[in-house]
Amino acid sequence: MVPRSRFGISLSLSLSVVLWAAVAAAQTAPTRVPTTRHAPDEFGTQDYTVTTIPAAAFIYQYNDGYDQGQCSCTSFQCGCYNGSTPWEFYAGANIPSGAVIDFVGLESFSTNALQVGVTLWQNDRYGAQTPVVSLSSTAHGWDSDYNAEPLGFQLQKNVHNALVLNVELAGYSPTPYFGWVEIWWKRSVSPPPAVASFNDVPTTHPFFQFIEALKASGITGGCQASPPLYCPDEPLTRGQMAVFLSKALGLQWSY
Repeated sequence: MVPRSRFGISLSLSLSVVLWAAVAAAQTAPTRVPTTRHAPDEFGTQDYTVTTIPAAAFIYQYNDGYDQGQCSCTSFQCGCYNGSTPWEFYAGANIPSGAVIDFVGLESFSTNALQVGVTLWQNDRYGAQTPVVSLSSTAHGWDSDYNAEPLGFQLQKNVHNALVLNVELAGYSPTPYFGWVEIWWKRSVSPPPAVASFNDVPTTHPFFQFIEALKASGITGGCQASPPLYCPDEPLTRGQMAVFLSKALGLQWSY
C-alpha cells in the first residue's frame, strides 16, 4: 500500500514532484512566438509532411484521484481538458533524423486567449531539455494556431535524442480544450563531407553533395571501384535505375 501524507497525497507522488521541480529548474525557459490561424499551406509552402499527435495520445501530470485532466469525445470531436486547476499533458513525437521542422499547430477550443499553450522540447541522453518552439492559443472555437514564421529547426539525429510535446491548460472559467498538435516537417539532404569519395566528383562539382548522399546511404557504389569513379555524365540504364529506386525506397514485397 502506498503511504499517504495527512493531506491525502501519496509520499511517493510528493517525492516525484520534488524531483520533477529539480529537473524543471535546469530547463531553458521557452519563449512564446507570434502565432497565426492561417495554416502553413495557405502561404504556398510545399513538400511538407504533417505528423499529427491526437489528444488521446497525451498523458497528463499530477493525477491525485480527485481533480485530474481528462480526455473525451463529443459529436466525433475528441479533446483533452482539465479540472479547476492548471494541468499539463505530455506526448512524444516521432520525426525522422535530418528533418527540418518549420511549423507547430495547436488545435484548441478556448474562449480566452493564452488558455492553451504548447511547447516542443528536445531532450537528450543526459537529461538536458531544450525548447524548440512555444506558442499559445488565441480566443476561438475549435481551430488551430500556428507559429507565424518558419522555425528552420533541424533534428540532427534521433539517436540519444527525443522530441516531447508539452501542452498546458489553464484552470477552467470556462474550460479550455485541445484536440491535437501538428508538426510540419520536410526532409533534407545531409551536408557533404570534406573529402570526395569519387575521383571524378570533386568537392567543387555542382552535384557533389547529392552524389555523396547516395554513396553514404548505400544506394550506389559508383561505376568503378579502382580508382573509385561515379561517372556522373554517363547515361543511366533501366537496370541501374531499378537498383537506385529499390535501395532508396527500401522496397519489400512478398512474392
